[in-house]
Amino acid sequence: MITTMTLAPLVAAILILAMPAQRARALALIGALVSFALTAWMLIEFKSSTNDFLFRESYEWIRDLKVHYLVRLDGTNALVLFLAALLAPIVVWISWGHSDRPKTYFALLSLQFTGLFGTFTALNFFHWFIYWELALVPAFFLIKLFGKSEDRHKAAINFFLFTVLGSVAMLLGFLFLYQETGSFSFIDLQDKVESSEVSSLIFVAILAGLWVKVPLAPLHIWQAPAYAAAPTPVVILLTGVMSKMGVYGFLRLIVPIFPNQLEQHADMLLGFALLTILWGAFLALRQTDLKKLLAFSSLNHVAYCVLGIAALGVAAEGLKVDAHELAKQGVILQMFAHGLSAAGLFYLVGLLEQRTGTRDRDTFGGLCSVTPRFAAVFYILTFCSLGLPFLAGFAAEFLIFSGSFAVAPKVTAVATMGLLATAVFLLTMLQRVFTGPVKEKHQSMSDLTRNEILILIPILILVFWAGIYPKTWLAFSQLIP
Repeated sequence: MITTMTLAPLVAAILILAMPAQRARALALIGALVSFALTAWMLIEFKSSTNDFLFRESYEWIRDLKVHYLVRLDGTNALVLFLAALLAPIVVWISWGHSDRPKTYFALLSLQFTGLFGTFTALNFFHWFIYWELALVPAFFLIKLFGKSEDRHKAAINFFLFTVLGSVAMLLGFLFLYQETGSFSFIDLQDKVESSEVSSLIFVAILAGLWVKVPLAPLHIWQAPAYAAAPTPVVILLTGVMSKMGVYGFLRLIVPIFPNQLEQHADMLLGFALLTILWGAFLALRQTDLKKLLAFSSLNHVAYCVLGIAALGVAAEGLKVDAHELAKQGVILQMFAHGLSAAGLFYLVGLLEQRTGTRDRDTFGGLCSVTPRFAAVFYILTFCSLGLPFLAGFAAEFLIFSGSFAVAPKVTAVATMGLLATAVFLLTMLQRVFTGPVKEKHQSMSDLTRNEILILIPILILVFWAGIYPKTWLAFSQLIP
């Protein structure tokens, strides 16, 4: 079932290349919808089942290398897999009117979906790394070939160089790890690494690959240019799902396989998470380009996940609360919450640019009176990013701060300054775009259409659902065999 879900978009990509161009978008949508339907069904069955290995597939692949094809659905990947499966058909739907080389465009999108699904389900490094790269390469071509900015070529090259260098470091780390342990299986490595003396260089190499992908300062400089240059559907994938690949890698690789090394370097990771939170907020304060502002906001918000992960490496004995469990659940929920809100906001900014030809914050004003539906949705998703109660961001950040404060109160207290800075630049954005007098050139701007509202409704429902009743979604993070 997991393999079918993962490969459905790949089959769609092959059919797209083999069939007439006018069928490309329909085939891409069918592939994405098949994956979404299978993912939703698996999550429903998974939650109601007492069998922890209900959705697990394992086959011997390369005997001499002890490589098994191993995939599984569990509490670590359930929510982020659902997020990816939900955004896939939304991205295709948003791209429906795309007419520039549609076969290439929709085939690349479909390949990227398969890469993302495989990355979130594979449990053997051999094919996990194949999926990891498959998610990155189409993104490079989508930015370079279909980006609207004049800087798209430079942005794509920077994105490719940073991510490839990180991937090479991770590959070398795992090759050396295989030499010491004789296994590529993430499950087997949990015991083998803990019982053997693994070089710190291996840990650092794997950490570097994830560091670039999150990203954390100072290796974040590819992010804002790539987000600004990418077409709206692609940037939705970049911020909504691909930035979660790095965080997921921390939860899947660093936390269970390298617990001792994480404990040794927890203070360092806390420090860089704090730096990224504050630096991301500071950079966002300086932006007037709405895409770059949201890109640095994303940098700031994803760093909260790393704060929670770093807290897992700090001893928590003698506490009245299970700080590690709070932090872990917060990280998983934050990936889900931020993916929803950021995807929605970038979509709205894309619509704004499409209608007006600009995304400069200071050229707008008074859009509340001109486009009330657009403004209402923008406000809700912005408040979700701010972490207001009854929205998904509040539940996620509250859990992260509760867990991290219990083990690292000083760092967490300083990190809350990032919340203040976030409030400043997000509220300033709302003020400049939606309040005050309406500019004459924007008085006839159209509000959200029925199709655009239908695209946003699933995101809004989940944002409120995860905020008002987070228990539904937290239950998945507790289902870890």
